[in-house]
Amino acid sequence: MSYLKQRGDTDFLWRQTLSANEPSTLVVYYSNEQGFASLIAGSSLVGNDEPVCKIFSKLHQVEPMNSLPLPTYPEWRMYCKYNSDGRRYFILKLSHAYIPSPEHTKSWLYNYPVLRDIVLEMNTYGVDELVYLTSNVMQDFLFEEQPQIPQKELIVYDYVEPEDDVLQLTNGEVIDDLEMIVPSPSWIMCNIFNNFCSIGANNNRSIRGNWLVVCASDNTTYVNKKEADTLLEYMMRVHGLPYDTLYYSEMMTALNHAEHMGAEIR
Repeated sequence: MSYLKQRGDTDFLWRQTLSANEPSTLVVYYSNEQGFASLIAGSSLVGNDEPVCKIFSKLHQVEPMNSLPLPTYPEWRMYCKYNSDGRRYFILKLSHAYIPSPEHTKSWLYNYPVLRDIVLEMNTYGVDELVYLTSNVMQDFLFEEQPQIPQKELIVYDYVEPEDDVLQLTNGEVIDDLEMIVPSPSWIMCNIFNNFCSIGANNNRSIRGNWLVVCASDNTTYVNKKEADTLLEYMMRVHGLPYDTLYYSEMMTALNHAEHMGAEIR
């Protein structure tokens, strides 16, 4: 049974009743990053499951035109899975967002209210951990040298307790003397979670973790398959969250078709 909850600038259309205050992790990914690594990883974790919640807001960046017979959807969608240890995972797909560009100079103005509302809403469901999956999209930034992440490595940045303010690969190698530029909405989501997690909840839980998980980015290929595989391996190894291999294969086929035929992926 669906029901509507409204919070601030955001409408939450819950499609089923879920238990409150159950220890849970929120996984977030933005679907339109170059190379599609986070899209492949996040969507493969979900597979063909139906969303448990559709999130609408007047602040969403929605195009005025749509297309038939397969119209795109304007909302963000959230899914629910359980890992191998029985912990609940919510997986949130950001299908559009205000990212920095000459046209979009007010990224904080439009992203902050909706992301804040999401964190406050998820407090009631026991979310005490955030995992944001992204890629090093600024790796080839022309105006400032950026850290180069190997294909099979990640930077897992602890937003709660940064370790000596350094960047470290999953193999233990420390990246010295370089700062990594991180565009919105990734850092905005992590910052808001740090500040608003557990506010208004019915318990005194602390933040279990707030992780910005960054894979490599290769702008020489349309589909960053190896980078997506690295994200999926991390989610399985660290979080015990398997992925749908059939859906993964179907998505790779569709993306490869889009690359060669110029088709539009929805």
